[in-house]
Amino acid sequence: MDILINRLNDTGSGIGNINKKVVFVEKTVPGDIVEVKKIIKHKNYLEASYSRIIKNSSKRIQAACPYYEKCGGCQIMNLDYYEQLAYKKEKVINIFKKYGNITIKPNIIFDKEWHYRNKITLQVKKGKLGLFKSKSNEIVEIEKCLLISNSMNELIKFIKENIKLDDVNQIIIREADNQHMVVFKGNIDDKEAFKLISIADSIYINNRLIYGITKITTTLGNYTFKISKDSFFQVNHNQTIKLYNQIKKYLNKNSKILDLYCGTGSIGIYVSDNCKNILGVEINSQAIKDANLNKKINNIENISFKCGDVANVITSKDKYDTLIVDPPRNGLSKKTRKILLEISTNYIIYVSCNPITLARDIKELSSKYELKDITLFDLFPNTYHIESVTLLVCKSFI
Repeated sequence: MDILINRLNDTGSGIGNINKKVVFVEKTVPGDIVEVKKIIKHKNYLEASYSRIIKNSSKRIQAACPYYEKCGGCQIMNLDYYEQLAYKKEKVINIFKKYGNITIKPNIIFDKEWHYRNKITLQVKKGKLGLFKSKSNEIVEIEKCLLISNSMNELIKFIKENIKLDDVNQIIIREADNQHMVVFKGNIDDKEAFKLISIADSIYINNRLIYGITKITTTLGNYTFKISKDSFFQVNHNQTIKLYNQIKKYLNKNSKILDLYCGTGSIGIYVSDNCKNILGVEINSQAIKDANLNKKINNIENISFKCGDVANVITSKDKYDTLIVDPPRNGLSKKTRKILLEISTNYIIYVSCNPITLARDIKELSSKYELKDITLFDLFPNTYHIESVTLLVCKSFI
Protein backbone atom coordinates (compact mmCIF):
# COMPACT_ATOMS: atom_id res chain seq x y z
CA MET A 1 0.00 0.00 0.00
CA ASP A 2 1.35 3.43 -1.00
CA ILE A 3 0.87 6.46 1.27
CA LEU A 4 1.90 10.12 1.34
CA ILE A 5 3.81 11.33 4.40
CA ASN A 6 2.29 14.68 5.42
CA ARG A 7 4.36 15.69 8.45
CA LEU A 8 6.40 14.36 11.37
CA ASN A 9 5.07 13.49 14.82
CA ASP A 10 6.67 14.58 18.10
CA THR A 11 9.17 11.69 18.01
CA GLY A 12 10.26 12.18 14.40
CA SER A 13 8.16 9.51 12.66
CA GLY A 14 6.33 10.34 9.46
CA ILE A 15 2.54 10.67 9.58
CA GLY A 16 0.29 9.38 6.82
CA ASN A 17 -3.22 7.94 6.51
CA ILE A 18 -4.64 4.52 5.69
CA ASN A 19 -8.41 4.34 5.33
CA LYS A 20 -8.79 7.59 7.30
CA LYS A 21 -6.70 6.23 10.15
CA VAL A 22 -3.39 7.82 11.18
CA VAL A 23 -0.29 5.72 10.51
CA PHE A 24 3.22 6.43 11.84
CA VAL A 25 6.17 5.40 9.66
CA GLU A 26 9.70 5.76 11.05
CA LYS A 27 12.58 7.20 8.99
CA THR A 28 10.28 8.92 6.48
CA VAL A 29 10.18 12.60 5.51
CA PRO A 30 7.23 14.95 4.81
CA GLY A 31 6.52 14.76 1.08
CA ASP A 32 7.72 11.15 0.69
CA ILE A 33 5.42 8.67 -1.02
CA VAL A 34 6.25 5.25 0.39
CA GLU A 35 5.09 1.66 0.17
CA VAL A 36 4.37 0.45 3.69
CA LYS A 37 4.63 -3.01 5.23
CA LYS A 38 4.26 -4.72 8.62
CA ILE A 39 1.25 -2.67 9.66
CA ILE A 40 0.61 -2.90 13.41
CA LYS A 41 -2.88 -1.95 14.56
CA HIS A 42 -3.48 0.03 17.75
CA LYS A 43 -6.78 1.33 19.08
CA ASN A 44 -6.46 4.86 17.68
CA TYR A 45 -3.59 4.62 15.21
CA LEU A 46 -1.41 2.34 13.08
CA GLU A 47 2.34 1.78 12.93
CA ALA A 48 4.23 0.63 9.86
CA SER A 49 7.65 0.43 8.27
CA TYR A 50 8.29 1.16 4.63
CA SER A 51 9.55 -1.33 2.06
CA ARG A 52 10.51 1.24 -0.56
CA ILE A 53 10.23 4.91 -1.45
CA ILE A 54 7.98 5.51 -4.44
CA LYS A 55 8.86 9.22 -4.61
CA ASN A 56 11.46 11.12 -2.63
CA SER A 57 10.45 14.29 -0.84
CA SER A 58 12.33 17.45 -1.81
CA LYS A 59 13.24 17.70 1.89
CA ARG A 60 14.90 14.26 1.99
CA ILE A 61 18.69 13.95 1.98
CA GLN A 62 20.95 10.92 2.07
CA ALA A 63 21.69 10.14 5.72
CA ALA A 64 25.43 10.39 6.37
CA CYS A 65 25.45 7.39 8.72
CA PRO A 66 25.45 3.88 7.17
CA TYR A 67 23.51 2.52 10.17
CA TYR A 68 20.78 5.15 10.15
CA GLU A 69 17.92 3.05 8.77
CA LYS A 70 18.42 0.35 11.42
CA CYS A 71 19.83 2.23 14.42
CA GLY A 72 17.49 3.78 16.98
CA GLY A 73 19.93 6.52 18.04
CA CYS A 74 18.90 9.09 15.40
CA GLN A 75 15.42 9.67 14.00
CA ILE A 76 15.68 12.58 11.52
CA MET A 77 19.15 12.38 9.98
CA ASN A 78 17.57 12.11 6.51
CA LEU A 79 16.28 15.70 6.85
CA ASP A 80 18.42 18.67 5.84
CA TYR A 81 19.68 20.27 9.06
CA TYR A 82 17.79 23.53 8.57
CA GLU A 83 14.65 21.46 7.97
CA GLN A 84 15.39 19.67 11.27
CA LEU A 85 15.49 23.02 13.05
CA ALA A 86 12.26 24.15 11.41
CA TYR A 87 10.59 20.86 12.44
CA LYS A 88 11.70 21.22 16.08
CA LYS A 89 10.58 24.82 16.28
CA GLU A 90 7.18 24.05 14.77
CA LYS A 91 6.83 20.98 17.03
CA VAL A 92 7.30 23.05 20.19
CA ILE A 93 4.88 25.72 18.95
CA ASN A 94 2.22 23.04 18.31
CA ILE A 95 2.84 21.28 21.64
CA PHE A 96 2.40 24.55 23.57
CA LYS A 97 -0.86 25.20 21.77
CA LYS A 98 -2.14 21.65 22.25
CA TYR A 99 -1.11 21.02 25.87
CA GLY A 100 -1.15 24.53 27.29
CA ASN A 101 -3.30 26.62 24.93
CA ILE A 102 -0.27 28.93 24.80
CA THR A 103 0.92 30.83 21.72
CA ILE A 104 4.71 31.23 21.50
CA LYS A 105 7.27 32.55 19.00
CA PRO A 106 10.53 30.94 20.11
CA ASN A 107 14.04 31.51 18.82
CA ILE A 108 16.19 28.44 18.20
CA ILE A 109 19.94 28.38 18.88
CA PHE A 110 22.12 25.80 17.13
CA ASP A 111 25.74 24.84 16.68
CA LYS A 112 27.54 21.98 14.94
CA GLU A 113 25.55 19.11 13.51
CA TRP A 114 28.16 16.37 14.00
CA HIS A 115 30.63 15.19 16.67
CA TYR A 116 28.85 17.07 19.45
CA ARG A 117 28.24 14.33 22.04
CA ASN A 118 30.65 13.84 24.95
CA LYS A 119 29.03 10.59 26.11
CA ILE A 120 27.88 7.39 24.43
CA THR A 121 26.31 4.26 25.91
CA LEU A 122 27.10 1.16 23.85
CA GLN A 123 25.23 -2.10 24.16
CA VAL A 124 26.96 -5.48 24.02
CA LYS A 125 25.43 -8.88 23.25
CA LYS A 126 27.39 -12.06 22.60
CA GLY A 127 30.52 -10.02 22.03
CA LYS A 128 28.86 -7.70 19.49
CA LEU A 129 29.09 -3.98 20.27
CA GLY A 130 26.68 -1.34 19.04
CA LEU A 131 23.43 0.53 19.64
CA PHE A 132 19.86 -0.65 20.03
CA LYS A 133 17.51 -0.75 17.08
CA SER A 134 14.46 1.45 17.45
CA LYS A 135 11.91 -0.07 19.88
CA SER A 136 13.99 -3.22 20.15
CA ASN A 137 16.61 -4.98 22.25
CA GLU A 138 18.38 -6.09 19.10
CA ILE A 139 21.79 -4.54 18.52
CA VAL A 140 23.01 -2.72 15.44
CA GLU A 141 26.75 -3.41 15.39
CA ILE A 142 28.68 -0.23 14.59
CA GLU A 143 32.22 0.75 13.68
CA LYS A 144 31.77 4.41 14.63
CA CYS A 145 29.13 7.01 15.48
CA LEU A 146 29.03 10.40 13.74
CA LEU A 147 27.64 12.15 16.82
CA ILE A 148 30.79 11.63 18.93
CA SER A 149 34.38 12.79 18.50
CA ASN A 150 37.07 11.06 16.46
CA SER A 151 38.95 10.18 19.65
CA MET A 152 35.88 8.47 21.13
CA ASN A 153 35.46 6.55 17.88
CA GLU A 154 39.11 5.48 18.14
CA LEU A 155 38.26 4.05 21.56
CA ILE A 156 35.36 2.09 20.06
CA LYS A 157 37.61 0.76 17.33
CA PHE A 158 40.29 -0.28 19.83
CA ILE A 159 37.74 -2.02 22.06
CA LYS A 160 36.25 -3.95 19.15
CA GLU A 161 39.65 -5.06 17.87
CA ASN A 162 41.46 -5.82 21.14
CA ILE A 163 39.10 -6.65 24.00
CA LYS A 164 37.04 -9.79 24.58
CA LEU A 165 33.49 -8.74 25.42
CA ASP A 166 31.75 -12.10 25.81
CA ASP A 167 30.36 -11.36 29.29
CA VAL A 168 30.03 -7.56 29.01
CA ASN A 169 26.56 -6.10 28.50
CA GLN A 170 27.23 -2.34 28.32
CA ILE A 171 30.09 0.10 27.81
CA ILE A 172 29.89 3.83 28.60
CA ILE A 173 32.46 6.22 27.16
CA ARG A 174 32.70 9.80 28.44
CA GLU A 175 34.94 12.59 27.18
CA ALA A 176 35.87 15.92 28.74
CA ASP A 177 38.66 18.26 27.60
CA ASN A 178 40.55 15.38 25.91
CA GLN A 179 40.20 13.08 28.93
CA HIS A 180 38.39 9.78 28.43
CA MET A 181 36.56 7.54 30.88
CA VAL A 182 35.44 4.01 29.99
CA VAL A 183 32.97 2.08 32.17
CA PHE A 184 32.41 -1.63 31.57
CA LYS A 185 29.21 -3.17 32.95
CA GLY A 186 29.04 -6.93 33.31
CA ASN A 187 31.91 -9.37 33.76
CA ILE A 188 35.27 -8.55 32.26
CA ASP A 189 38.77 -9.59 33.25
CA ASP A 190 40.95 -6.77 34.60
CA LYS A 191 43.68 -7.80 32.17
CA GLU A 192 41.31 -7.24 29.26
CA ALA A 193 40.25 -3.80 30.51
CA PHE A 194 43.87 -2.84 31.20
CA LYS A 195 44.55 -3.01 27.45
CA LEU A 196 42.90 0.44 27.25
CA ILE A 197 45.53 2.14 29.42
CA SER A 198 47.32 3.71 26.46
CA ILE A 199 44.24 5.65 25.27
CA ALA A 200 41.94 6.01 28.34
CA ASP A 201 42.45 8.17 31.42
CA SER A 202 39.96 6.33 33.62
CA ILE A 203 38.73 2.72 33.51
CA TYR A 204 35.94 1.30 35.63
CA ILE A 205 34.55 -2.23 35.85
CA ASN A 206 31.04 -1.75 37.20
CA ASN A 207 31.61 0.46 40.29
CA ARG A 208 35.28 -0.38 40.72
CA LEU A 209 38.02 1.94 39.46
CA ILE A 210 40.78 -0.26 38.09
CA TYR A 211 42.94 2.38 36.45
CA GLY A 212 43.51 6.11 36.33
CA ILE A 213 41.62 9.09 37.70
CA THR A 214 38.29 8.80 39.55
CA LYS A 215 36.73 11.75 37.71
CA ILE A 216 37.37 13.54 34.44
CA THR A 217 37.48 17.34 34.18
CA THR A 218 35.71 19.75 31.87
CA THR A 219 35.49 23.53 31.62
CA LEU A 220 32.47 25.72 30.91
CA GLY A 221 33.50 29.32 30.40
CA ASN A 222 35.70 30.29 33.36
CA TYR A 223 34.60 27.33 35.50
CA THR A 224 35.98 23.84 36.01
CA PHE A 225 33.84 20.78 36.76
CA LYS A 226 34.66 17.26 37.88
CA ILE A 227 32.49 14.56 36.31
CA SER A 228 31.97 11.22 38.05
CA LYS A 229 31.12 8.07 36.15
CA ASP A 230 27.42 8.38 37.09
CA SER A 231 27.13 12.19 37.05
CA PHE A 232 24.52 13.82 34.87
CA PHE A 233 26.19 16.40 32.66
CA GLN A 234 24.87 17.87 29.43
CA VAL A 235 26.24 15.92 26.46
CA ASN A 236 26.68 18.91 24.12
CA HIS A 237 29.47 21.14 25.45
CA ASN A 238 29.18 24.10 23.06
CA GLN A 239 25.42 24.36 23.32
CA THR A 240 25.49 24.01 27.11
CA ILE A 241 27.58 27.19 27.34
CA LYS A 242 25.07 29.04 25.15
CA LEU A 243 22.17 27.73 27.23
CA TYR A 244 23.82 28.76 30.52
CA ASN A 245 24.56 32.21 29.07
CA GLN A 246 20.87 32.58 28.30
CA ILE A 247 20.06 31.86 31.95
CA LYS A 248 22.61 34.50 32.98
CA LYS A 249 20.81 37.10 30.88
CA TYR A 250 17.71 36.71 33.05
CA LEU A 251 19.57 37.39 36.32
CA ASN A 252 20.80 40.48 38.12
CA LYS A 253 23.57 41.01 40.66
CA ASN A 254 21.18 41.28 43.61
CA SER A 255 19.27 38.06 42.90
CA LYS A 256 18.73 35.52 45.65
CA ILE A 257 18.36 32.23 43.76
CA LEU A 258 16.91 28.82 44.51
CA ASP A 259 18.31 26.26 42.03
CA LEU A 260 16.07 23.16 42.00
CA TYR A 261 17.20 19.81 40.54
CA CYS A 262 20.70 21.29 40.58
CA GLY A 263 22.59 18.04 39.87
CA THR A 264 26.34 18.61 40.16
CA GLY A 265 25.78 22.36 40.55
CA SER A 266 26.87 23.34 37.05
CA ILE A 267 24.15 25.95 36.39
CA GLY A 268 24.43 27.58 39.83
CA ILE A 269 28.22 27.75 39.72
CA TYR A 270 28.19 29.10 36.16
CA VAL A 271 25.80 31.96 37.04
CA SER A 272 27.21 32.60 40.54
CA ASP A 273 29.07 35.74 39.42
CA ASN A 274 25.77 37.28 38.32
CA CYS A 275 23.76 37.02 41.53
CA LYS A 276 23.91 37.56 45.29
CA ASN A 277 23.61 33.97 46.55
CA ILE A 278 22.31 30.56 45.50
CA LEU A 279 20.93 27.45 47.19
CA GLY A 280 21.00 24.30 45.06
CA VAL A 281 18.71 21.37 45.84
CA GLU A 282 19.18 17.84 44.48
CA ILE A 283 17.97 14.39 45.60
CA ASN A 284 21.05 12.47 44.39
CA SER A 285 23.62 12.41 47.21
CA GLN A 286 26.55 11.67 44.89
CA ALA A 287 25.58 14.66 42.74
CA ILE A 288 25.59 16.87 45.86
CA LYS A 289 29.07 15.59 46.74
CA ASP A 290 30.22 16.50 43.23
CA ALA A 291 28.49 19.89 43.51
CA ASN A 292 30.37 20.70 46.71
CA LEU A 293 33.63 19.56 45.13
CA ASN A 294 32.96 21.79 42.10
CA LYS A 295 32.18 24.68 44.43
CA LYS A 296 35.53 24.18 46.16
CA ILE A 297 37.49 23.84 42.91
CA ASN A 298 36.06 27.12 41.62
CA ASN A 299 36.37 29.00 44.94
CA ILE A 300 32.69 29.95 44.91
CA GLU A 301 31.55 31.41 48.24
CA ASN A 302 27.98 32.51 47.46
CA ILE A 303 26.54 29.06 46.72
CA SER A 304 25.48 26.17 48.97
CA PHE A 305 23.82 22.81 48.31
CA LYS A 306 21.20 20.73 50.05
CA CYS A 307 20.42 17.05 49.46
CA GLY A 308 16.75 16.12 49.36
CA ASP A 309 13.60 15.73 47.28
CA VAL A 310 12.72 19.13 45.82
CA ALA A 311 9.03 18.70 46.69
CA ASN A 312 9.91 18.10 50.35
CA VAL A 313 12.71 20.66 50.76
CA ILE A 314 11.08 23.85 49.51
CA THR A 315 8.16 25.45 51.34
CA SER A 316 5.73 28.28 50.73
CA LYS A 317 7.59 30.28 53.40
CA ASP A 318 10.77 30.43 51.31
CA LYS A 319 11.53 33.80 49.72
CA TYR A 320 13.73 34.02 46.63
CA ASP A 321 14.00 36.57 43.83
CA THR A 322 14.49 33.85 41.21
CA LEU A 323 13.91 30.11 40.95
CA ILE A 324 15.85 28.02 38.45
CA VAL A 325 14.26 24.63 37.75
CA ASP A 326 15.81 21.92 35.57
CA PRO A 327 13.64 18.84 36.21
CA PRO A 328 13.83 15.41 34.55
CA ARG A 329 11.70 14.60 31.48
CA ASN A 330 8.53 14.08 33.53
CA GLY A 331 8.67 17.72 34.61
CA LEU A 332 7.64 19.22 37.93
CA SER A 333 5.72 17.02 40.34
CA LYS A 334 2.17 18.01 41.29
CA LYS A 335 3.37 18.90 44.79
CA THR A 336 6.20 21.05 43.44
CA ARG A 337 3.83 22.94 41.12
CA LYS A 338 1.55 23.61 44.09
CA ILE A 339 4.42 25.03 46.15
CA LEU A 340 5.59 27.21 43.25
CA LEU A 341 2.14 28.79 43.23
CA GLU A 342 2.51 29.58 46.93
CA ILE A 343 6.17 30.55 47.20
CA SER A 344 7.31 34.17 47.06
CA THR A 345 9.41 34.74 43.94
CA ASN A 346 9.52 37.20 41.05
CA TYR A 347 10.98 34.97 38.32
CA ILE A 348 11.11 31.29 37.37
CA ILE A 349 13.71 30.19 34.84
CA TYR A 350 12.61 26.77 33.58
CA VAL A 351 15.14 24.56 31.76
CA SER A 352 13.40 21.67 30.02
CA CYS A 353 14.20 18.71 27.79
CA ASN A 354 10.52 17.84 27.26
CA PRO A 355 8.21 20.46 25.70
CA ILE A 356 5.07 18.46 26.60
CA THR A 357 5.64 18.50 30.37
CA LEU A 358 6.96 22.07 30.08
CA ALA A 359 3.71 23.24 28.43
CA ARG A 360 1.67 21.37 31.05
CA ASP A 361 3.60 22.93 33.93
CA ILE A 362 3.46 26.46 32.52
CA LYS A 363 -0.30 26.13 32.01
CA GLU A 364 -0.72 25.11 35.65
CA LEU A 365 1.47 27.99 36.82
CA SER A 366 -0.25 30.54 34.56
CA SER A 367 -2.61 31.78 37.27
CA LYS A 368 0.41 33.41 38.95
CA TYR A 369 3.16 33.56 36.31
CA GLU A 370 3.27 35.00 32.81
CA LEU A 371 5.48 33.49 30.12
CA LYS A 372 7.82 36.27 28.99
CA ASP A 373 10.43 34.50 26.85
CA ILE A 374 11.37 31.09 25.48
CA THR A 375 14.51 30.05 23.61
CA LEU A 376 15.11 26.63 22.09
CA PHE A 377 18.56 25.00 22.00
CA ASP A 378 19.33 22.16 19.62
CA LEU A 379 21.52 20.08 21.90
CA PHE A 380 20.71 16.90 19.98
CA PRO A 381 21.01 17.32 16.18
CA ASN A 382 19.69 14.46 14.03
CA THR A 383 17.29 13.39 16.80
CA TYR A 384 13.81 14.64 17.69
CA HIS A 385 14.96 15.96 21.09
CA ILE A 386 15.07 19.68 21.91
CA GLU A 387 16.12 21.67 24.99
CA SER A 388 14.65 25.01 26.06
CA VAL A 389 14.98 27.85 28.54
CA THR A 390 11.81 29.70 29.52
CA LEU A 391 11.39 32.84 31.62
CA LEU A 392 8.23 33.18 33.73
CA VAL A 393 7.47 36.41 35.58
CA CYS A 394 5.16 36.73 38.57
CA LYS A 395 2.12 38.77 37.50
CA SER A 396 2.14 40.83 40.67
CA PHE A 397 5.71 41.88 39.84
CA ILE A 398 4.99 43.07 36.30
